[in-house]
Order: sequence, then structure tokens, then C-alpha cells
Amino acid sequence: MPEPWYPGHEIVGVDTETGDWVAIDPLVSCRSCHYCDRGHIHLCPRLQRIGWDLPGGLAGCVRAPRDSIVPLRHLHDSAHGVLADPMAVALHGVRCGLRVPMGRLGIIGGGVLAVCTAICAALAGWDVHMLVREPSRSHQLRYVLDRHITLHSAELPACDAVLDAASGHSDAPIRQALKAVRDGGTVLVQNAYAPRVVLSVPLRDVFRRSITLRGSFSYCRADGHDDFRDAIDVIAKGGDWAALMTRDRFPLGELPQGLAALNNEARHRPFKVLLTSDT
Repeated sequence: MPEPWYPGHEIVGVDTETGDWVAIDPLVSCRSCHYCDRGHIHLCPRLQRIGWDLPGGLAGCVRAPRDSIVPLRHLHDSAHGVLADPMAVALHGVRCGLRVPMGRLGIIGGGVLAVCTAICAALAGWDVHMLVREPSRSHQLRYVLDRHITLHSAELPACDAVLDAASGHSDAPIRQALKAVRDGGTVLVQNAYAPRVVLSVPLRDVFRRSITLRGSFSYCRADGHDDFRDAIDVIAKGGDWAALMTRDRFPLGELPQGLAALNNEARHRPFKVLLTSDT
């Protein structure tokens, strides 16, 4: 990470030239390599990401290519634009990482990415089952997700494909995915594990069962699609889930309180904390 690091890759603001609310696509690629020529900007060896490699929303100012500024004209609430990045990651995973016949899809995780993935998969025609272990989150999600998305608290049923949208600091989620997927099925890892996490499952068992194990990183602009812009269209379809994901908002000056809310064990712990401008 750069030093100093200014995080914040999910940025929504107002275009002062047009007055429109906009979101910033944080992927800045070289635009000239083999991968960029084909729209696979997420694989660009010189890829830089606003909020990671480049100063993000907590910096004094942010510099982004003009074509990375995307209007949010059809959203019920402009703040829902902060969901464009996780929705793009979800859309990319479902569209590009699950190129298999649709059937029962298990999703491990109860965070924003898992929710976005469930929505994309349900729209694509999958029979979606989510494993959400945190009772308060499961309770809240039951009121806002499509009735065709089934929530589980302990184990997933046998699935044709399982998507790991949890990851973290142990390999427990991917082990759960391998346990739930049918022989011959696909496990897609859609989020970044901590650097030193290693898979503790014997690889012989994975390949004896003919399981396809794939990764899906970020999103792209390939095959006539633009995942980030398409994600905004998905969000624009509406749904109470978007309001739930963006419910918890703090002024920028209350950043410590926002972080504390994320880390507490309260019944309604935020799915995401939004920081709003003080001006």
C-alpha cells in the first residue's frame, strides 16, 4: 500500500459541470496492454485502483479519468451509488465466473458483496441459497430480499455451484464451499483472502471430485459489457435491500464513530458505513 494511504474506493458526488450525481469507477488501467485491448482491465499488470494504489475518498482531492465518472440519473437515492462497486464485483462473478448450466447456487457470506451476488444470481435465473451465520443480519435480510432467495444459518444444501463471498483471515469459508458443492460442481472465490491464508483441504480430494475451483477478481469491460455501469442499472431497479445496505450514515468528522459501529456486536450492526461530506 502507498504511504500515506488514503482509502475510499466507493465514491459518490456531484458533477459541478452538469449538477448530476455521479459515481467514480475506481479502476484505472493502462489502456494499452493485451488485457486492456480486450476489456479485461482487471487483469492489467499496471492497474491502479482509486482508494488503494491512488488517493481515495478520504484524501483532500481525488484525480480520476473523465470516462470513469458515471452518472447516477435513475437511482431512487443517490447514496445507493456507493453500491456500484460491490454490485459490479458481484455481476462480474456471476456473469464471467459461473459459465456453467444454472441450477442451485450457494452463497457463503452475509455482507454487502454476498447480498449483491444473490440479487445478480437470482436475476440471472439461479436458485439461490445464502449461508448467513449472523442472526441479526439474517433477520434483516429476510424482509428485503426476493422470496426466491433462501437463507440458511447453519449449512447449505448440496449445490451445483458455491460462491465464496466471505473470505477473511481463515480458510473456513472456502472449506464450507467445498463441503457444500456437488461432485463435478464449481466453487468461485469472489473476495480477497488475507495474504497468509492457505487452503488446508487436501487437494487430492478437490480434484478427485472433479471440482472446478476459480477466482473472480474485481470487474471488467469485456464482451460488450461494462460491469460498473451495468451494476448501476441493477441498483436502479430498486428494492428495499439498497436502503438497508446504505442505512448507516455518518458525517466525515465522525469517522471513529462509524468504525466503532461496524465493529460492535449490536443487534443491527451496519452492513456498510457511509461517510457524508461535512459541507
